[in-house]
Amino acid sequence: MTYLYTLRFSAPSHFGLEGIGQERVEERVRSDTLWGAVIQKWLLLFQDDPDELCLNSPFHVSSCFPIINSTCFYPLPIGALDTLMAEAASCKEPILEVKELKKIRFVAAPLFERIIAGEKITIEELKTPAMVFPFLKKDERQQQNVSGFSIIQRPRLEINRLCGGGIEGAFFYCSDQFFTNDGGLFFLASFADEDARKKFEASLRLLGDSGLGADRSIGRGMFSFTVAEYSPPEIKKPDAWLLLSLYHPRRDEVENGILEDQQTAYSLTRRAGRAASHLTARFRRHDLWMLEEGSVLGQKPKGDVCKVLERSPQINIPHNVYRNGRAFSLPMIRATSKE
Repeated sequence: MTYLYTLRFSAPSHFGLEGIGQERVEERVRSDTLWGAVIQKWLLLFQDDPDELCLNSPFHVSSCFPIINSTCFYPLPIGALDTLMAEAASCKEPILEVKELKKIRFVAAPLFERIIAGEKITIEELKTPAMVFPFLKKDERQQQNVSGFSIIQRPRLEINRLCGGGIEGAFFYCSDQFFTNDGGLFFLASFADEDARKKFEASLRLLGDSGLGADRSIGRGMFSFTVAEYSPPEIKKPDAWLLLSLYHPRRDEVENGILEDQQTAYSLTRRAGRAASHLTARFRRHDLWMLEEGSVLGQKPKGDVCKVLERSPQINIPHNVYRNGRAFSLPMIRATSKE
């Protein structure tokens, strides 16, 4: 059984992107971040072995995606708009230009279900208000009142911990994301058994009280959640699988050609940063390249959990640190295969 979890934020959040400063944020939470945050709270509540829990997690999660105007938005499958882009490129006065189509990253649930069922979509459907995100420029005025969140920048100054004064030259801006009453995030999850689901929800509840993302010490990222059973669209004869999470393929999957299949189309992202555990927070984890959400694979992906920081009592790393690369995917039909 698959469940859909809706997160409603009671405080601003900061889901930062790698780079200089804290100005850049993204509107979603990646699956490895969500998994690691839940694991951390799980270990605070229950007496499980950290290595066993990480390597054989009794739950799978997707990434968190935006809710806008109470509608769930899913990642656009890579290549889903190739036909429309070709038509726009060959037309002298296209309804939508290719550069606008390339900016679309998420589609509303009704349109998403049609896409993964292999149905063809039209430019007119993409222009329907609040059906794609980011919103198309020509429709921004119509859709400005249905955005699920807003982003503001606030000035900050690093404080000298010895004297309490500001540090010269340590002025910077930090971006905060505010969700509206009709906005938030959602993710999908599946469990090995009912006991695992109860422990997961207890950990998620503690995570909501503690905060998700950066700046948790000043109240950022606090949320409450609701849960409902999720029935994925019925795809009778799928010929591909769509990633709803980050994915790090296992060696045997690569050897079996999962990245070279005719139906495969993917993009990569580099995952980096410091360990989040309070015992290892000052140590930087090894970087890891992973396939992004929206990637399409010709075989059902599995993935693995990668060790990104080795246990070393000599330098006060009491346990191994892992990054989750197991895939959460849905079956789909590529529209090109039906033509």
